Amino acid sequence: MCASRFRIVLLLGLAVSTSVANAAPGPATAPCIGLVLGGGGARGAAHIGVIEVLEREHIPICRLAGTSMGAIVGGLYAAGYSPGDMSEVVGELDWNDLFADDPVRVDMPMRRKQADYRYLLDFEIGWKNGRIITPVGVVQGQKLLLLLRRLLASTWDIDDFDELPIPFRAIATDIVAGKEVIFGKGDLPLAIRSSMSVPGAFAPTNVDGKLLVDGGIMNNVPIDVARGMGATRLIVVDVGTPLADEAELSNPVALLNQMVGALTIDRVNRQLAMLTPRDVLIRPKLGKIGSADFNRCREAIDVGRAAAEAALAELRTFSVSDVEWAAFEAAHRERDFDPALVAFLEIDRSRTKTAEYIAKTLQPEVGKPLDAERLEHDIGEVYGHGNYQQIDYHVVDRNGEKGLEIIPVDKPWGPVFGRLGFQLSDDFQGRSEYLVSAEITASNINRFGAEWRNTLWTGRIGGLYSEFHQPFGVGSPGYVMPYLLIRNEDAPVFDTDAEQQLAEYRIKRRDLGLEGGWTPASYWLLYGALERGRDNGRLRVGDPTQFPVGREDYAMLRGGISWDSLDDAQFPTRGSHVDLNYSIFRPVLGSDQTGDVARLVADYVPDLGRLTDRYHLLLGTRLMSATDNAKFIESLSFLGGFLNLSGFAERSFFGNQAAFARAVVYRRTGRLDSLFSTPFYIGASLEAGNAWRDKSDVRFDSLIFGGSAFIGLKTPLGPVFLGYGYAEGGHDTVYLTFGSLLRNEP
Repeated sequence: MCASRFRIVLLLGLAVSTSVANAAPGPATAPCIGLVLGGGGARGAAHIGVIEVLEREHIPICRLAGTSMGAIVGGLYAAGYSPGDMSEVVGELDWNDLFADDPVRVDMPMRRKQADYRYLLDFEIGWKNGRIITPVGVVQGQKLLLLLRRLLASTWDIDDFDELPIPFRAIATDIVAGKEVIFGKGDLPLAIRSSMSVPGAFAPTNVDGKLLVDGGIMNNVPIDVARGMGATRLIVVDVGTPLADEAELSNPVALLNQMVGALTIDRVNRQLAMLTPRDVLIRPKLGKIGSADFNRCREAIDVGRAAAEAALAELRTFSVSDVEWAAFEAAHRERDFDPALVAFLEIDRSRTKTAEYIAKTLQPEVGKPLDAERLEHDIGEVYGHGNYQQIDYHVVDRNGEKGLEIIPVDKPWGPVFGRLGFQLSDDFQGRSEYLVSAEITASNINRFGAEWRNTLWTGRIGGLYSEFHQPFGVGSPGYVMPYLLIRNEDAPVFDTDAEQQLAEYRIKRRDLGLEGGWTPASYWLLYGALERGRDNGRLRVGDPTQFPVGREDYAMLRGGISWDSLDDAQFPTRGSHVDLNYSIFRPVLGSDQTGDVARLVADYVPDLGRLTDRYHLLLGTRLMSATDNAKFIESLSFLGGFLNLSGFAERSFFGNQAAFARAVVYRRTGRLDSLFSTPFYIGASLEAGNAWRDKSDVRFDSLIFGGSAFIGLKTPLGPVFLGYGYAEGGHDTVYLTFGSLLRNEP
């Protein structure tokens, strides 16, 4: 009995001692600190300033989740970037260029550059499967995705985001299902790009069959995601845009934005309600810095730093020892990435008709070390042809060799595209003219990339121009192009001394031609054409005894050269544009005209160094001569109108000899780095020229001198000018014009 009791007491004692031993405190387990970075567009640059303070205070991040701009900053930080690295990236970025899909104009093919002079709106619609389709985003995100590929090159072979130096999640929205999508695996640059696809501004991405847009719609501050990753304490940075005041809700767009903002804030507040006293919430006071104010990113970084400084007392509870911080720093760095030789090139042919062209163009990359910037430039030149929604790439490994997989996606709103154009001229003296144009283009008609373009006009010009552009082969710089022109155009006749219109003709032109050309580089073109046509002049206003009517048949052989390195076709800041051609008219193929006509159009915008940011100088000349003094409609040139002998009405002068020169100075006002501002210009010109109806009339002392002063706006409809022109002899006029400084005729 005693023995039994002894055993029971012994067992109870052992149990108690074991229980006490198990309850004894051991070494404290370090908390897993999660960082949550919310979306907010440009306001999200404040995240970088917050991270600067976290690193200074030795606060190691264990888990990271971000939405939209928070996904960009978070993804870079998770991949090993330091706050200094990210600040440098933000400071060096040309945001205006980043949010323009096309390459810089000088790298675009000549055929795209020529379209700039047809005054077409920068908006394209498509026709597919019997219905009209429009792009689903103003920006397709081409350059943004390639930038992310370059910045995150070291993660090329990471599929699981837990393998990053800091485990990371990016939040997007499945816009079809209306559900949140959490990226924890897959393609990191594409995940980040998907997270910031602001609907309407950026085109959605398509990942695994899901159409994805900005994650801020469903979860702009993903606190629950960070908790689900295992974070025990959180640092949350909310940079969302506050709701507008009542006075700012003055239009339907503002009301729509307010509605979306209210829904977003409601979801954010639900997330913030999950925070505990052990967590820290930081809300940088970003004031009037808007989500689109990417030009103010450096300012936002400073505000983020100040907000973190204000929360130092709370943040320092997350700090660790020097030893622990050194361990974090050793692990938190970019992975080594050796840009090995590109051993092969693969083209994803599933969503493009131009795989052969892309393969031929990018083949020189094979055998060279991978250079992301050079590859971006080469892809940009291909993209500049205008047939693609996106061209992406991946570094892939095949049997131990690294190569490139190119993923081109043709525009889903094609292959038939349409654009509209508009011009207006009013001299406030009873004479106004307008021109509305519509252009319809069918692309990739055959495997060589043929294109059929049709332009319709109504207004000052009425008619149709149709051309079929056929390259000689895949990616060939040579082409052949048959074309047809049916065109009716008003041609006024003025007594310029009395500023009185004497007559007006309606010129009906019918023309068939065949052009061949060679474009060995993106900035110049050699061309030749054979043309057969007919002009009918019908007198609409005037005395038929003084202004005869008639028909002229002509056959013409033309050769020429074009050069175009302008950086912009509306308000250029540097570069040049030259077109020189010579036409030979002979009485063959049933024609009845004989003569030779030479024409030169040249514009030059010098680089003025530091002044070029605001001040620009355009030097231009127009020279034309019927070298044998032939007189027929095709030998005529016209002068008059804004920046074309300002002070006189449009086409006040005509003749078979013409000379004109001008110097135009213009200054851009306002902030140069603003992303979505409407550029506003103030300018003036000095001009000299004349048109003569006979070679014997050409004399230097018969030149007419004049000039103008104007203001100009670069609008979605094209450049708009309000100007005053004056010419010697007391001739002056006021202009309201939709057009271009370059004044190339359609």
